[in-house]
Amino acid sequence: MEGKITKEEVEKLIRNVEHPEIAATLDELGMIGEVEFDESTGEGKFTLVLPMLNIPVQIRDMVLNSIGEVVEDKVTKLKVSLAEMTEEQKKNFFAISQAKWKL
Repeated sequence: MEGKITKEEVEKLIRNVEHPEIAATLDELGMIGEVEFDESTGEGKFTLVLPMLNIPVQIRDMVLNSIGEVVEDKVTKLKVSLAEMTEEQKKNFFAISQAKWKL
């Protein structure tokens, strides 16, 4: 782990990760819930909010790996909880994903 990093920096890194199949950040898509980070231990946790909990494992893992890559040298441990989007969040997610789909 290189130097000290703040909660705000960790949160910004996580929120700015781009979705692997959509040309939008996870934050724009409403996929990042609360982010917590203990600056003294370097341990963090956050909630990944999915449009549905039964999305393909490969997609979920690609998103989690993308997040892991941006924080790997900055946090000692990152715990992830999963949650499902509300109907309003789903509408927003699908509208953005349809407009910005990469594949």
